[in-house]
Amino acid sequence: MIRFGENGGKRDRGKRTSLLLGLAMAGSLLFSAPAAASCRVQSGPGQAALVELYTSEGCSSCPPADRWLADLAAEPSLKGKVVPLALHVDYWDDLGWRDRFAQPDFSARQRALTAAQGSKTVFTPQVMINGRTTLDWGDDAAFRQYNATLDARPAEAELNLEIVPAADAWLIQVRGRLQPRVAIARAGVFVALYQDGLSSQVTAGENAARRLRHERVTRELIGPLPVAADGSFAHSHRFRLPADARPRDLGVAAFVQDRTDGRVWQALALAACLE
Repeated sequence: MIRFGENGGKRDRGKRTSLLLGLAMAGSLLFSAPAAASCRVQSGPGQAALVELYTSEGCSSCPPADRWLADLAAEPSLKGKVVPLALHVDYWDDLGWRDRFAQPDFSARQRALTAAQGSKTVFTPQVMINGRTTLDWGDDAAFRQYNATLDARPAEAELNLEIVPAADAWLIQVRGRLQPRVAIARAGVFVALYQDGLSSQVTAGENAARRLRHERVTRELIGPLPVAADGSFAHSHRFRLPADARPRDLGVAAFVQDRTDGRVWQALALAACLE
């Protein structure tokens, strides 16, 4: 079974072990945080689209895709229907410019999802919608039609997402339930911390002398987290905030995915709720 985005290092295995132990000890207390100090959102009856953009600051053809993803994130009519995430890959880093947002785990996730689709070829920019590569992402009419069709489908899972903010970390609580028709044994829950309003002045490589701007940059991705035999799940994770981040530029996304073929059953995003 392919485990998309699962980290293989000792440090990350330790994180997951600690998380699961904490869940076992905390039980239902995970969701006892005062409502006044938190913000939350629940998925709707339709299936939202998880849009993953695999990109790099070292790739000259990526900036248009970065702008396209930023436009998706800013479009009011798509709120709750589309969950855009940019995942910066590291395999461009040796070609003149090191992308400070790139992570090897994102490159591994891209390869695993691509392999699950029967291909060995990864590229940038590569756009995947609910785990499937699309080549006509720049066609606005086609994208909106596809998204409308997806939104009309009954959701395969229910998701609830909550942020309990603190000065240098956020406690994220995600819970939900899969529909009985979903293959529960193949399901995994993922949670991502993303950041908006980022930019880099590139001084080398294909984008030398350009200032690149980024939205929905994935800063950390955890998962797959387990789903119980009855299709329910309840997980908690504490994200440490990037040192240079303004809380209003941060948000969290959660999604449920088939760990075998990569299909996404539901996705949800929640931006920072600031008073």
